[in-house]
Amino acid sequence: MKKSGILNAQLLCELTRLRHTDKLVICDAGFPIPAGANVVDVSLVAGLPDFPQVLRAVVNELIFEDYMVFDVMKEKNPACYQLVTELFQAQSHTEVPMAQFLAAARDAKLFIRTGELRPASNLLLTSASGTQRAAELYNVTMD
Repeated sequence: MKKSGILNAQLLCELTRLRHTDKLVICDAGFPIPAGANVVDVSLVAGLPDFPQVLRAVVNELIFEDYMVFDVMKEKNPACYQLVTELFQAQSHTEVPMAQFLAAARDAKLFIRTGELRPASNLLLTSASGTQRAAELYNVTMD
């Protein structure tokens, strides 16, 4: 039995398939996931798991070199915006209009759908290299 970290077998399997520069989207319950996309739906009921819970689990498994959020996240969802910006201080990032985010998300290798209902709770992450330098520079955890 796995003793810590992500226990969801499908999610863990999909995360281990991500390589350098692969994109991952953690999205809210209402996000328009493209047809045919690779999705792990971890939503249980409205609000569970929420965006911070899923983000916590994911960042404890992988290293990311940059991220993208909706440009309205800061205004519409300040708690999640603060969490993301405090967590990913070394990573480059962009804040873009929803249409640009949706276009970029089409290239994602994986979508993780949460039960989050707060607006603009969507984050596109780019997987970093597994090199020692990347591990030291970009590694973050949320214990």
